Amino acid sequence: MVTPRQHAEPTTAGPLGRSGDPGEHPLLPLARRVARQLAAPATVGSSFIAGSVTAGLGNHTSDIDVYLVGAGLAPARRQLVLDRSRFDVQELSVADLDAAVGRVAGAAFPGDGSTVVAQRDLDLAVRLWSGEVITDDGALAPLRERLRAAPLPLRRALITHWLTAVHYELEDVAGLVANGDPDAGLMAARTALLLAGKAVAAACGDFYTGRKWVWHQLRRAAPSGFPYEGFRYLLRYDPLADGTGAGGGGGSGTPAGGLSSIAGFTQGCLSAVATLGWHGIPLEHWPCWPGVSDRPGVSDRSEPGSTAPVGSQQVPGLLRRAPGFSPRAHSGGVVLALPALRRVRLNPDVALVWALCDGAPPSTVTGRAQKLREAHPAYAGLTPDRCAVIIERLVAARLVEAL
Repeated sequence: MVTPRQHAEPTTAGPLGRSGDPGEHPLLPLARRVARQLAAPATVGSSFIAGSVTAGLGNHTSDIDVYLVGAGLAPARRQLVLDRSRFDVQELSVADLDAAVGRVAGAAFPGDGSTVVAQRDLDLAVRLWSGEVITDDGALAPLRERLRAAPLPLRRALITHWLTAVHYELEDVAGLVANGDPDAGLMAARTALLLAGKAVAAACGDFYTGRKWVWHQLRRAAPSGFPYEGFRYLLRYDPLADGTGAGGGGGSGTPAGGLSSIAGFTQGCLSAVATLGWHGIPLEHWPCWPGVSDRPGVSDRSEPGSTAPVGSQQVPGLLRRAPGFSPRAHSGGVVLALPALRRVRLNPDVALVWALCDGAPPSTVTGRAQKLREAHPAYAGLTPDRCAVIIERLVAARLVEAL
């Protein structure tokens, strides 16, 4: 059972924090010296370093972001190369940084498809969150504290960013496959899956915007039940390799059929993020991570007797989320979108029941909902009778398939 106090805490680990590697990244001492020297002029009141290295994700070829903050500084950017290491130096005013943090911390999430937080603001907030303060005249500490004291807005801004990006990729998949372009469709499907992994990482409190480190983020932050090997497998999986995926339709030898495993896994990840993750509930409590069938040598963890691997044979009497829908959370619930066809708003409790329909029987879906009732006030009304009504309506609305 989940209690309201058991909410996921964002990681504020230092360099190489939870990756399991001891010690400090060798670039950090040089980065600190560079930042201190660049912050010496009186016009620079504060400085911090950020990027993949300070987030515990970089390697010896990574660059370092150095931010110089001062009351009268105008926006500027330049690059330095020292000891074969690259430094991206950015100058900005205290007012600009304060405004960016304010827009993130005070963001509303209306669910109308509008851009909630600008990319620049999101990047600045994440870098200030995960970066290392080198010098501070009093401007940076209160801004970092504002973000860390109430991390849910930043979490939601990142989740919204990734869920929206996945939605657009899935729109591309639908259009490309329908237009007879399976290679481009496969590329977009893989991108959608990668971005779904970023959404999972954000929901687990691992705040970083760069895409290429998603594997490392999931390895250190994803819950024990997350099917990491299945995620890796599908990002390399090529359903078109045998040359049979050249037609239309939806069978296993078509682009739509060949991409269904990737799309189903993506939907499964997004379902957890848009429900539990959105409310700050630890994803350790998610009971039905997706699996992948017919993969020699790869084992995925899932709930015994209930979770059906993506692409596996279904049996009658089971409930499954309708394929193709992608969820996007907002302040009032969840929007399900089927590219170019449907857009449906669901209340939070209805969205949770929808998300829990992963090929399980109604009794299992209801039992899962019961275990999550105390996780958040929005789910408190999910009695067995309420679940039965929701399931009936989801099936009638063709948002859930009764197999």
